[in-house]
Amino acid sequence: MPEKAPTLRFNCFLLREGLESYEQAFRSQYRPGNASGMRKLDESPSAPDGCVAYLRDMTEKTPAWARLLAPIFTELESVQNFSNRLVIFLPVGERTFAICFGYGSSTLEWSWVEANFGLRFAARRFDSNHMSGIGSRRIDASARSQWVQIPANSSINDFEVELEGEFTRKLVGRLDEGMEFPDLGAVVATDSVSFKLDTDLNKVRDVLERMLSTAETDAASADLAFIDALEPLRVKSEIVKDLEKLLVDDVFGARARKPQGVPLDELAVNSLTVHILSVAPPDDVSVENIHDFVIYKNDHIQVFESMTLESLREAIFELPGQFGVSSLADIKVQARDSNGEAVSMAKPLKHWLIFEAGDDDRRYLLTLGKWYALAERYSEKLNQDLGKIEDVTPILKLRTWDDWGKGQNWERHYNDKATESRPDLICLDRYPLFAEDGDQVEACDLLHSGGYLIHVKQYTGSQTLSHLFAQGFVSAQTIISDESYRKDFIEAVRSINSAFVDAASALPPKVVTFAIAFDGTQQLPRDLPTFSKVNLRSFSRRIKLLGSVATLSRIQMTFKPKKKDG
Repeated sequence: MPEKAPTLRFNCFLLREGLESYEQAFRSQYRPGNASGMRKLDESPSAPDGCVAYLRDMTEKTPAWARLLAPIFTELESVQNFSNRLVIFLPVGERTFAICFGYGSSTLEWSWVEANFGLRFAARRFDSNHMSGIGSRRIDASARSQWVQIPANSSINDFEVELEGEFTRKLVGRLDEGMEFPDLGAVVATDSVSFKLDTDLNKVRDVLERMLSTAETDAASADLAFIDALEPLRVKSEIVKDLEKLLVDDVFGARARKPQGVPLDELAVNSLTVHILSVAPPDDVSVENIHDFVIYKNDHIQVFESMTLESLREAIFELPGQFGVSSLADIKVQARDSNGEAVSMAKPLKHWLIFEAGDDDRRYLLTLGKWYALAERYSEKLNQDLGKIEDVTPILKLRTWDDWGKGQNWERHYNDKATESRPDLICLDRYPLFAEDGDQVEACDLLHSGGYLIHVKQYTGSQTLSHLFAQGFVSAQTIISDESYRKDFIEAVRSINSAFVDAASALPPKVVTFAIAFDGTQQLPRDLPTFSKVNLRSFSRRIKLLGSVATLSRIQMTFKPKKKDG
């Protein structure tokens, strides 16, 4: 029996077009000749034409924990960390892939990496019935990431995660029958594509050539079509140039440099409403490994410890001068662990920002350094679905949220005042009710005599709304499924006003209302962030399955709060 050829996992990044030399794809410190420069290996006759490899071996560094504890345990003085980096540049047709081993991917200049390549391929050739892992994140202030793994190959529906509306960042699975390749094992798709194959680089090239053609020409499969809901915008397009001027103005404020050409207030994008501006880590960052962050700009370095927009700005504003569009690329941010070692690539500032702006007709998003437009067909369907959710503002006529003075503008104060001179409303905010498992579940903030369970939140971003929508669903579900909780809820209502017992006794609850307070002229649901809209649609569907009806109500705030109210 012939000996089986050894296999290796290849992690392949597609490089952007226009690269003048392979060495240009490295971050400056890793270019040959620099202090940490990669070393070009001798060309091999067994490698495909044009294939070139670069190596950086045995980098030594004393870990921070060893340096700091050495005064206590002197033997730690000799401890060293070692790391190796290998990058193989492989021409495939008219394009080039960078195949990385060890810490090789950390040497790449990210602006030369084609974002989303692996996922575009996966959406077209993964078998949705043979998936083993899904990773996604929200484009909102929480930037909540999730990774769900099932050891056995399963249908995408078995993961029981709400993928539509998520920005999917990682898929692990097997290819469908349309790819005539030997078994590549589990294929991992992110910005890169990773698969297992024997070490014949000619075979690797053939696989990548087919993958590249598939990603560029085929249509996404029905089960994975949501991956294409965000349409990439060309880096050098006029709309991207204008959006980055808007982003610069929001990020840098008074330190923003006046944009070249047409003034910002004369650009069409200046009429867009900014829905989200937040800091979030790129995909290659594991939050639990982060100790601090480093900002690089030319010869200037600043360190900050908290992954917040405020901390980021404080560090940036320690740098000299003003900031323009070029600063989004020139300023690099890198995460470090407690050893002082990099735990992420040093990526341009805009890779660490989440931004969303839009109006009635357009919606644009920035995430992981890439600009997207929400696909028109997706946006239209989303708005159509949300249009079916009844706005009960004229029915409930909830009072305005006025400025009642310092310390008197929290949610509890509003709920108390909302019932004043309103015989059709009672307040249950902060009333202690417990489910069978011991968790405290708030039935509602306000109960209307017509059977409306009203949940109130001041709009402070999509993270607040996620909590609100989940709260409304969990409350209705608990009332239905937990008899003891339901009885306690009814008794609580009886103790406040027995006239409301019939409204509380409806099973399932008649209406769940999400009452959202705005301090401006925002409209519901039109002016919600995109993924809050998706979240609202999802929870309204879940509430409908319970036998209840989800509705919306708008509360007008007559002042702009200085701090986030609860």
